[in-house]
Parts: sequence; C-alpha cells; structure tokens
Amino acid sequence: MKNLLKAWLRKNLLTPDPNDYSAVVSPMGKINKPGLIDALMEEGIELKRETVEDVVTRYNRIAARFAARGWNVDTGLVYLRAIITGIFHGKKFDPAKNSVYVSATQGVEIRRELANTEVEILGEMPDVMHIFSVVNMQTRLADGTLTRGRNAEVEGTYIKVTGEDPSVGVWLESVDGNLPPYKLDADLIVTNSPSKLLLLIPVELDAGIYRLKVVTQFSSGRQLKAPREAVFAQDLTLV
Repeated sequence: MKNLLKAWLRKNLLTPDPNDYSAVVSPMGKINKPGLIDALMEEGIELKRETVEDVVTRYNRIAARFAARGWNVDTGLVYLRAIITGIFHGKKFDPAKNSVYVSATQGVEIRRELANTEVEILGEMPDVMHIFSVVNMQTRLADGTLTRGRNAEVEGTYIKVTGEDPSVGVWLESVDGNLPPYKLDADLIVTNSPSKLLLLIPVELDAGIYRLKVVTQFSSGRQLKAPREAVFAQDLTLV
C-alpha cells in the first residue's frame, strides 16, 4: 500500500514573486515508542508486549552506546555517527566550548518507504501562524538540539515577534515542568521576520528538554488585538 504524504503550499514572504511557494508537510500528529509498539502488536507479532518493549528498549540503548563510543551505527532505519563540535584552543575537551552529538541520516528502510510515497497538495496554506523547523546553527542540523550560547534558526509563517501584550515573545518551556517558562530577552532575537527568527540561546539556561513557543500580535495587515501563538511540534534538547 502506498504511503500518502499531505502538504500545504506556503508563500515565500521574503520575495515579491506571487508564485514563489514551498511545500510544508501537514502533520498527522506525534507518535512515541509506546505508540510504535502498539502498531507493531497490531501486525500480529507472536510475542508478548512486555517482551517487544524490552527488546526495543535494549536495541535503542545498545545502538546509542555504540554510537557514543565512536562506532558508525547502521540500524537499518538510520545511520548514527558521533560528532564533536566547537573550537579547541587547547588540547583538552572543554564542555563550555565543545559538545558531542550524534548525527542521524536516513537508512535503507526509510528510503524504501519514501520510494513508496505519494504527495497530495492540499492547496495554499491558510493565513495561520506555524513553526516548520528549528535549526541548531552550531551544527547546521535540524536534529532537535539547541546549544547554549549559540544561535538557532526558526522558520515558519507569521512568526515575527511584535506587540505590547506581556505574553508576546519567544518562550522555552521545560517539558517535565520542573523549571518555570523562560522568555528570551528581545535583544536575543537577532533576526525577526515573518518567516524566520534567528535566536541566541541563553547560556544560563539549564540543560534539558524544552518546548519552543512563539507568541505574537503580528499579521500581514494591521496588528492583531489579541496575541496568537505557535508551538513547535518537536521537543528540543538543550545541551
């Protein structure tokens, strides 16, 4: 059976060309490991759910362990490779300047599914605020990481941060709720345009998993009376 990928067309707000569009995938929702195991069980696998969950958990842990030790790991789904970032001014690893992350690129299973995928264009995206991607500018990857003291590039539609409402701004909210929501100072928004924000991630933020939210009163016409917000669908790991 063919995979069906639905997408909207959005105008490029940075050019005057009325026919300049890009495609944006229409998200179907979020699925995690328990949800994937549910789908696996529905296929009729002849193992108990507890056994399947244990095997998947161990498989993930062992793949991560090998990647963290410098192995190039081919899981079939993705290729994993450890990378060290930052500049070395001495001969030692400095956590304040250097970090380790794992690069993941598509493997044979994903390529096989993409070859079996059809794209349905739903039409032009309505005048709605949306965040499409967040790129860690230290690594140049949209891999779900943010680096303290470095820039992050946020792409979307109608995300320019304007308005006098106290809620207006860029927020990083702790996913586990252990930390209060953090609002970036205005001077940390280096670039502020309708389709792109360039943020400087504060160095004082604790490492952890965060949710990115943009609140604004911006619109293509006059300023909105009430603020609206967009939350990035993917949780971001601050390192």
